[in-house]
Amino acid sequence: MSKKIYLFSLVLLALTFTACSETEEAGRYDNWRARSEAFIDSIASVYDSPENQALAKNDPEKLHRYKDEVTGQWIYVKKISKTGDSQAKPFSTSSVEAYYRMSYFNGDVVQQNFVGTEPDEFDSPTPFSLDEVISGWTYTLPYMTEGEFWTLYVPYQSGYDSGTGSDGSLQPYSALVYNVKLDKIVDL
Repeated sequence: MSKKIYLFSLVLLALTFTACSETEEAGRYDNWRARSEAFIDSIASVYDSPENQALAKNDPEKLHRYKDEVTGQWIYVKKISKTGDSQAKPFSTSSVEAYYRMSYFNGDVVQQNFVGTEPDEFDSPTPFSLDEVISGWTYTLPYMTEGEFWTLYVPYQSGYDSGTGSDGSLQPYSALVYNVKLDKIVDL
């Protein structure tokens, strides 16, 4: 009788561990491509909504969109704030310095060069050429003026597509959210 109780307890324990491990296997990156596409579709719905279209052009809650000429995808942006009086805008081949935070649509931060809600005097901008970055940046940053802070919603086709980035650290098919402050135009 004690062997049966021991065997029953062992089977019950094995089933418990199996059930727990199956629950843990469902990860935060499951169905990633479909979820990335659904996220961008939801942003597009907000953009198309009568409420968004009724907002003033300079309202920080208004969504704008710019077409990526390489992929044909729309990149959606919110123009959060502007500092300074500059009206200078970069070209798609300009060299710039910018602050940025790149995160997945689920909020996981992937890369950043500032840690607060906005860059401060302790943060350092990153220099780069706009013709050497993802097309989602190449086709939106030329609309920014120095000192503007935007949020970009970039579909995976205008980001790293099905790839994992140059260092292999990204999830393939990632819709990305960037918080970008164009600090200065280094070279037009």
